[in-house]
Amino acid sequence: MSEELTYQKIWDTLSGVDCNEHTDKKGNLTYLSWAWAWGILMEHYPSANFEFADNETHADGSMTVHCTVKIGECQRSMWLPVMDYKNSAIKSANARDISDNKMRCLTKTLALFGLGHYIYGGEDLPSSNKQPAKPKAEPTPAPVAIPKKSSALETRMVEQKSLVANATSDNINEVMNFIFHTIINFSLPPEKSKPKHGDPETVAGWIDKFTSSNGNKKTLVELYNAGFKSEIKALNTRLDKIRALEIEQLRKLLQPKKEK
Repeated sequence: MSEELTYQKIWDTLSGVDCNEHTDKKGNLTYLSWAWAWGILMEHYPSANFEFADNETHADGSMTVHCTVKIGECQRSMWLPVMDYKNSAIKSANARDISDNKMRCLTKTLALFGLGHYIYGGEDLPSSNKQPAKPKAEPTPAPVAIPKKSSALETRMVEQKSLVANATSDNINEVMNFIFHTIINFSLPPEKSKPKHGDPETVAGWIDKFTSSNGNKKTLVELYNAGFKSEIKALNTRLDKIRALEIEQLRKLLQPKKEK
């Protein structure tokens, strides 16, 4: 009594067959010789058979072919667009195009049973106990970029940029007040920072340095060009009072007030 065929037994038999010597490369596609593939199938399962369903024609003139392979009671079906060597669908395919693609569809159907299945997955070797495929080396994971924490000034400038972009005659006083507090709170370097050669020695010097960088100069120019000239003048008047202070006076002014 012959052993009952199962999909698993067929897969175990056919998936271990090395097909590498019987493939052909054309363009971007790798082809398995249908005649050789069918010969292998006959060696193992001589009663197997295949059939093609009616061709499926699409509205654009392209076509899809269908194939079914039956091994004992096990059956699998596959389809394939009629394509050229560039993997593009052929419109108004001729008889040779259809015939070639039918046989390609046959080998693709056989791959569903395991024969040459790795070809369609881009593998170089079949999976087999006798010829195990070499495991691919795990790629070295790319280092995870740790996002840089935004400084208080960077966060402040993002908010200020948004306010300036949406400045109107109705909210301009709020915008100018925001800019004023940006300047007086961030002009001076941290109190414990080491002095550098060329650093300003006065509050006025630090304010001028700050307002000419960090995007503040561009901000003020944008507001000036938008017609807020008097508001810019008023801001400078407020800043003049701060410029007159000593550095320690400004630091003391910026210290949070203690609740009594």
